[in-house]
Amino acid sequence: MGRTKGYRRLVSWLGSRSAFRLIIGLFIVQAGWIALSGRYPMAFDEDFHLGIIRLYAHHISPFWSNQPAGADIFGAVSRDPSYLYQYLMSFPYRLISVFTHDQTIQVLILRFINIGLFVWGLTLYRRLLLKAGASRAVAQACLLVLVLIPIVPLLGAQINYDNLILPLTAGVLLLTLHLDEELRVKKRLNLAVISELAIVGLLASLVKYAFLPILLAIALFIAVRWWQYRRTVPLRSAVKESWRRIGRKTRLGLGIGLIAALGLFGQRYAVNLVRYHNPVPDCSQVLSIKQCSAYAPWIRDYDFALANVQPLSGHHLRLTFTHTWLYGLWLRTFFAVDGPGTQFETRGPLLLPGLAAIVFAVIGGLALLSQAPKLFHRQGRPALWLFGLVSVLYLGALWQDEYKAFVKTGQPVAINGRYLLPVLLLIFLLVAMSLNRLLKGRELLKAALLGAAVVCLVWGGGAMTYILRSNDSWYWPSPAIRHINYDIKSTLGPLTPGYHNYTQFLH
Repeated sequence: MGRTKGYRRLVSWLGSRSAFRLIIGLFIVQAGWIALSGRYPMAFDEDFHLGIIRLYAHHISPFWSNQPAGADIFGAVSRDPSYLYQYLMSFPYRLISVFTHDQTIQVLILRFINIGLFVWGLTLYRRLLLKAGASRAVAQACLLVLVLIPIVPLLGAQINYDNLILPLTAGVLLLTLHLDEELRVKKRLNLAVISELAIVGLLASLVKYAFLPILLAIALFIAVRWWQYRRTVPLRSAVKESWRRIGRKTRLGLGIGLIAALGLFGQRYAVNLVRYHNPVPDCSQVLSIKQCSAYAPWIRDYDFALANVQPLSGHHLRLTFTHTWLYGLWLRTFFAVDGPGTQFETRGPLLLPGLAAIVFAVIGGLALLSQAPKLFHRQGRPALWLFGLVSVLYLGALWQDEYKAFVKTGQPVAINGRYLLPVLLLIFLLVAMSLNRLLKGRELLKAALLGAAVVCLVWGGGAMTYILRSNDSWYWPSPAIRHINYDIKSTLGPLTPGYHNYTQFLH
């Protein structure tokens, strides 16, 4: 009886506002410290993003008539559809530049803006999980696990467009569930929500083209849900009724926003498709090979492709690549890495968080497979169908894109754990609900699983992976920063399994 009360207290606290504030605070402290520690540029394309931000800071329009001068090192900037983050960030950069030209200060301010974007994303994802039917305890347990994954504070601390795509993804999914609720409960269409959804979705695809599969999944979900309710919500009358409910000012604002979003989307994707027969053209389709050779990711793949005289093929190749792909995603979710200053010096995951991820992925995967028929059969949880569809299409597109690069180059390139973040919390929720059904009535076992996951992640995970694996060459030239990191390493390092093996799990 006493154990049951203890479990209920734990669940009650985990679902409280104070627990949520603690989770947000934990993320801010971790990401903030990495932002203050890591010298510019860090690994996740900081120099690429800041370089383009600076180009836009001297160019008021988001459009380019041709390739900007000095932009070849960033690829085909004039036709890149993933540009909106850099364009928007150019405005705070312009303001910062009025007060200081010190690059360190500029970078730190932009990094903390990115931390704010990530926090915004966490807040919206919490709302999303709750709207999907999760309890506050389950939703916040998912968030707690997320912020203790090493790649999360490392990404949040950097100038990177992934930090904006997270709140936009959560926002679009929230709007989708709101639209579905109007259709399912109130038996009506809501043109205002549809317009908002279209605007945010189109703009999110201009932050990062990898959002397109998510947009496709949402469109398919909405189409299926309307088809299911087409008899009770006839399209023509529903549209007329919804149009009458919207005020004139709202119509005008949404109309302008929709036209602008469609215009921006068409200016990149539609024009690229017509001109280059590819919505995301290769650099060499837009610029000369000589120009593209200045762009490091392109010349890397180009050289690999030249060396790969006979492109890979065969049925077993997909299995071989999938194994490599899963290993790469796992490694680059739990590793530590520095930037170009040390040639992207890489350190392997620490033992407990690295192995725990594999164990819990297997347990969670088996639980999800066993409970999926019951989980997805529940009519009151269309959100779970949405989460499943978004996750499958997004991961499938990610696999396909990286498999094509593997076939072309003969090398596993651009496989990064941070690409999982838009759907990771959706998967966490599906797994948590599956485990909850599977372990119904076994509260102590549920608490033990969560406790084991948190302990393993705390014991070397989160920002600790970066701190324990980094060295002087990774830091800003600040004696205080170095001393604090070394004090933490000398105190906690010997107590952390795998601390002395820097190349652990690296091939």
